[in-house]
Amino acid sequence: MRSLLLSAALALSPLLANAQSPALFGAGPLEVERSGGKVVGAYVPNWESEAVVDRIQPGSLTHLLYAFLRICGPGQLAVDAPKCQGKKDFELGTGPVDQRFDAAFARLKARQPHLKVLASVGGWGGSDPFFHLANDPARRAVFIASAQRFLREHPGFDGIDIDWEHPGGNGAVNGVQLGAPADGQGYADLMTELRAGLNALTAETGRLYQLSTAINSTSAIVDRINFKQAAGALDLVFMMTYDFYGGWSDSVGHHTTLKSSAPQADDSLERSVRNMTAAGVPASKLVAGVAIYGRGFAGAAGSSTGAAKTGAYPGGEGALSYREIAARYLDRRGRGQRGFEARFDSTTEAWSLYHPKLKLWIGYDDPRAVQAKGRYAVQAGLAGVFAWELSQDNGDILNAMNAGVGNLLIAPAKPKR
Repeated sequence: MRSLLLSAALALSPLLANAQSPALFGAGPLEVERSGGKVVGAYVPNWESEAVVDRIQPGSLTHLLYAFLRICGPGQLAVDAPKCQGKKDFELGTGPVDQRFDAAFARLKARQPHLKVLASVGGWGGSDPFFHLANDPARRAVFIASAQRFLREHPGFDGIDIDWEHPGGNGAVNGVQLGAPADGQGYADLMTELRAGLNALTAETGRLYQLSTAINSTSAIVDRINFKQAAGALDLVFMMTYDFYGGWSDSVGHHTTLKSSAPQADDSLERSVRNMTAAGVPASKLVAGVAIYGRGFAGAAGSSTGAAKTGAYPGGEGALSYREIAARYLDRRGRGQRGFEARFDSTTEAWSLYHPKLKLWIGYDDPRAVQAKGRYAVQAGLAGVFAWELSQDNGDILNAMNAGVGNLLIAPAKPKR
């Protein structure tokens, strides 16, 4: 019954939005009065302009994660060679882009001193060095000393986020297959020792430093890792509850959902919470993932998970920013346009856009679904919500994240006439 009521409320939300101020769609980035007490985080990538940091509205974030710092030495990316000149193996490399963002974070912290800025290390393309260092105590020590040095030299940062994709197997992302069963314990040892290193830095500087991790929260990854040990070292665990489906998938599927597509399917936020708590991570440390982008399919035989498809849309892995989706395919009430129909899937509680004539399908995190994820985070006792990534938003998604966890959106004052 609860699921049916929630589904009905979501389906009605475009109508309700018209009676509310600010609107659910198209209000732009809004100032927020934080009343919910939950984490609202977002990643910001350093391949975008640091201007995205300067545009962050007051109160709209509690955590900003800088993506990414890279590790030098075995497994480093060729593009990171300039950053790694003069660095030892397993030290962090930095360059001019990091200096520009460091200045932007300093400006942000001057305006919003409550906001925590964490330096995220790794990422999908930059995780290979972890496979070479995590299972060796001496190499871990070099990395941790480098992380301490980075935080000393960059006071705009409040901690470290580890985005190792993924202990046990890297998917040969850079053409070399890496991963071993020992990685699950190496991950836990790295977190334990990094927490000790940050505590030692606190004793030196008097500042508290946070340690978080971004994790693929499907059971295939979670079951490899000794989270019973690692959890004690971590302040927050950012569950990457997106990319469950994409251009690599055999069929159409919603890539970011609240509920699973079938009872045993490991493709939802709810299932990820079960995976993580069963592994030993308290719900109070888990942060629900939101996608500020969609994933599309061409030749879609239908609009539900499991339907046949012929390829990705619009090519490659079929990724579109939410800002692009909203501008092209949605009106100010969240209805589809240009031949696309906005459809709500009551099983997964996710939204998609389907073009019946062209057989194009896009699954995305609609503001209505994002609000539901925020409410779920509160009800389930999670730490909060976060998103990948901020530059892809037009304001709708971050607004919905805040509204979902109970924060107050402040509509801009109307000009006097």
